[in-house]
Amino acid sequence: MNYNSVFKEEIISYIEYKKSNGYSFKSEIVKLKNFDKYLIENNIEEKKLSKELVIAFIESHKLKNKCKSITLAAYASLIRQFALYLCRIEIDAYIIPINYYSAKRNFIPYIYTNDEMESIFTAIKEKYSNNNIRKKKQVYLIFKLLFGTGMRISEVLNLKCKNIDYEKNSLKIEDTKNRCDRLIIISNKLIKELQDYNKEYNNGFEYFFENRINTKYTAGDFYSIFRKIIFKAKIMHFDNGPRVHDIRHTFAVNSYRNAIKKGLDINNYVVTLGVYMGHKTISSTYKYLHLTVEYYPNLKEKIENIIKLEKEIDYEDL
Repeated sequence: MNYNSVFKEEIISYIEYKKSNGYSFKSEIVKLKNFDKYLIENNIEEKKLSKELVIAFIESHKLKNKCKSITLAAYASLIRQFALYLCRIEIDAYIIPINYYSAKRNFIPYIYTNDEMESIFTAIKEKYSNNNIRKKKQVYLIFKLLFGTGMRISEVLNLKCKNIDYEKNSLKIEDTKNRCDRLIIISNKLIKELQDYNKEYNNGFEYFFENRINTKYTAGDFYSIFRKIIFKAKIMHFDNGPRVHDIRHTFAVNSYRNAIKKGLDINNYVVTLGVYMGHKTISSTYKYLHLTVEYYPNLKEKIENIIKLEKEIDYEDL
């Protein structure tokens, strides 16, 4: 990606610096390109990152794109880190306070009911009928993996054929959000369905789910499919969902609900579930207990001695 503003050299060196320290830095590159474009459009020629410039850039982005608070917070965080970098190389830069733009939202994830889950799989069968069997089975298995394992959609679409062990019922998940590979175990029925699909349709492919031109699906590709399926399943869609990622939330809530019903030690179960879902910290897994109480208040008494029930939880990082 090319940069042409007064800070072009510093932006390039900053990206190289972050990547050399192990950061993937993909979405940040796009944001820095937007910053570079803003500098050019506003004829900024002085190599100085003033407070007025920083605030004006973020506010202009807010007005232009009507983005959510979490997006503004992400921009503010990136420009803050870039400013710190500029200061280290002795360039005058304003360091925006950490909480200048808050990322907190009163957002509660959508939890699919058992009936809605069944209607989704019925919709898949009806939508593709028999005119595209491969696509039909792909969509079916992707939804099965999402509902049955709580994997992120990126993890499902990045699943490689070589990382499925049909004898041990295991999937090796690579290139995760937290940059930490993990191994998950799936049911006998699901591993058999994956194996049958692999034998019939995968012919030396790298990724387990590849489209008709033999490249892996993007999250955007699947989101388009997802919207069509939930529409056919007659599940109402609003601005805040349901979303693909809500299937992961549903898996976690149902896992807790089943564990509580079985009388399992929840403190021990939290650790197990956190490892299975690839959470970076145990606190992330505990947050799902809050969500479980939101949807199943009758379970509150059984777990209120474990957690302090709070009103605001940010579920976006889970």
